[in-house]
Amino acid sequence: MGRQMKMIEQEQAIQKLLTYKETTGKTQSEIAKELDISDPQLSQFLKGVYKSPHIIIPKIEQFFELKAQKEIAPKAPEYKQTSISSKVYKLIEYCHIQGKIAVAYGDAGVGKTMAIKQYAKKHPEGAIVITVSPCFASITGVNELIAEQLRIREKIARKIYSEAVAKLKRSNKVLIIDEAQHLTVRVINHLRCMSDESGIGIAFIGNDEIYLKMRGSGQASYAQLYSRIAYKEHITTNSITKEDIALLFEENELEENVIELLLAISRTNYGVRGAVNVFVNTAAVFGQINNKNIAEMAIEMNIRP
Repeated sequence: MGRQMKMIEQEQAIQKLLTYKETTGKTQSEIAKELDISDPQLSQFLKGVYKSPHIIIPKIEQFFELKAQKEIAPKAPEYKQTSISSKVYKLIEYCHIQGKIAVAYGDAGVGKTMAIKQYAKKHPEGAIVITVSPCFASITGVNELIAEQLRIREKIARKIYSEAVAKLKRSNKVLIIDEAQHLTVRVINHLRCMSDESGIGIAFIGNDEIYLKMRGSGQASYAQLYSRIAYKEHITTNSITKEDIALLFEENELEENVIELLLAISRTNYGVRGAVNVFVNTAAVFGQINNKNIAEMAIEMNIRP
């Protein structure tokens, strides 16, 4: 009897996984990774031949329980074309159409990365996006990131560069570099050369540091780099408007004073990201969005608008 119950549980688990695979379009390998099991283990389990199903079934149960909790949990609002994200989007579009270099720089958490993601979503074949972390800030690191996006298998830096230029020439693509402030001037020049030789536009997106590096301090050695900047946007938290906040949270029908408080939060160093985090945390903890609860959560998060 116990064995029969176990088989029923296994069949239910198999059916759940098959339905999940069909509805999400994910591969078996991707699902195995989500479950923290090997691909062969999942394959055997789905075929009903895995020798220890009692080890995998709890993982499947926990996975779907967590997934259900995530579905009903408060979520950050979807992308909205605010005044700031619109500026970044148009800057990238300019680079794409004109094949020029541009830079969007300024405060963190104002929606620059969201605009990048939206542009990439709208132009899946034309936008190449790389995000630079400190460990990928060298010429070798940037080459590796670009090679991955262009499916270049070369390992030698100069060969990666040559093949990248060949692939990008007349490709109608744009290279978007997020967190570009991590790049050194030498790497920025490396990318400038790539733009010159291939004819593609490059959008550098980051904080003030990226613009300062490209501008230099008036030295002649920076003139060639600075002269390539065809378009620039300086974006700050003070640029965020009340209309932006109202648009961002329009599905929630917030009261006027709540919008004004979220606006004040967004104009701190935490930016729009801070306002969104306060909103999500307030919904999760209090269940009700009002001025008092938002203010309490902001204090709890050490945000002082």
